[in-house]
Amino acid sequence: MRTTQYYRRLPKDVRAFVDRQFRDAYELIDACRNPRTGLYGDAYMTRGVNPESRCSIAATGVGLIALCVADAEGWDERAMEKAIATLRGATGRVEGCRPARDAATGFFAHFVDIDTGDNLGSEISTIDTSLLVAGALFAGRHFRDRAPMIAETAEALLRSIDWRVVVADKNAGVIHMIVKNGRGAAPLPAYNEYVLVSYLALLGRPDEPDIRELWANTFAEPRIPELPQALYRNIPVLTDSTLEGAFLSSFVHQFPFYLVGDYAKSPMYRAFYENACMADRLKWKELSDVPSYVWGYGAGANDGLYATYHADKINDSPGEIASAYIVAGFLPVYPAGIYDLYALYRLHIPYDRYANPEDPMDEARFRAAYKYGLHRYSWRHLEQPNRWYPEKVTVIDWSSMLYGLAAFKRGMAFFTERLPVASAAAAEAGDQAG
Repeated sequence: MRTTQYYRRLPKDVRAFVDRQFRDAYELIDACRNPRTGLYGDAYMTRGVNPESRCSIAATGVGLIALCVADAEGWDERAMEKAIATLRGATGRVEGCRPARDAATGFFAHFVDIDTGDNLGSEISTIDTSLLVAGALFAGRHFRDRAPMIAETAEALLRSIDWRVVVADKNAGVIHMIVKNGRGAAPLPAYNEYVLVSYLALLGRPDEPDIRELWANTFAEPRIPELPQALYRNIPVLTDSTLEGAFLSSFVHQFPFYLVGDYAKSPMYRAFYENACMADRLKWKELSDVPSYVWGYGAGANDGLYATYHADKINDSPGEIASAYIVAGFLPVYPAGIYDLYALYRLHIPYDRYANPEDPMDEARFRAAYKYGLHRYSWRHLEQPNRWYPEKVTVIDWSSMLYGLAAFKRGMAFFTERLPVASAAAAEAGDQAG
């Protein structure tokens, strides 16, 4: 595979770091995979047993894309076999495992038992189902020449879902977040990561006028400049509200960039993506005690620090927690961010070479917390004696690390070549209807 100019020009020591962190980005996800069912745990537990018993349907979609990366890089000779097994588990074809789904619409429960698929008291989620289906379609395209049954299973999964229920307001781009008793509920206005839901709905049911109009009226590329925007230092950033200063967590911008074919190829969305990156970086510069390489407003677990989980964003970041995987996710539009990650590694989190002979317990805790490299951290707790050791790494949030490094090394073509374009499906369906 070809590499990008940015990767080729790296100094030897920086490239070695990138290669190690890239591989570890996959290894963390693989550590969360149940070998029997193929399902993936919600998080990597830094102090516990992996995979954990709680499967995230969204994490399982991430796992399928991770297997494509591992296959392309030559890291896992069983990647294709694992992808087949994971799709079998996700679609209820592994004995004793049937992931919970809404009987009327086919949408999946967010969290299920990783062995049995039983619903663990969670909602029937449109976005988490979409993340699973996106991963399946990605794998189908990646492995189509060697294992066409993956694409066949992915297409069958896509069409097994009644996407019509996601449409709350086709004119305003409002999408239902959950499904209750076969009907959509909890409407959420655009813009947000639910772009992915509209995208998959269009791929799955391009014949449905409401689904076509939901996309055409709000999410199609020509409509991107009409989405709500917030200004940060006169930089327009896409958001979901008309209220001044209402920003979104940076992962919201990253998921469509890597998972929605139309957006991955769009110069217009890329321009807004650059803006989101710049706003994130500049906001961190307002903190006078934080060096320039510390930034990244992401979502993730904060167990052991102040709470459990939070989606950090401009103007709403309790404790000022930085997410290294957000920096990685923005590398296609800010390749210099690789040096920010390297500085963090060299100066504070040398995860592959850390030693503390004076305090073996500290060394063990450090190595456990950062076994797979940089992730979520508190700048003010990086140094002893107040260092915070993260207790878990949520897979869906970690995905930006894998996606960003894949694009940095191999280029965005790795994603655009494996993502269908929804506008083409809409045009074809419109022609047939006409």
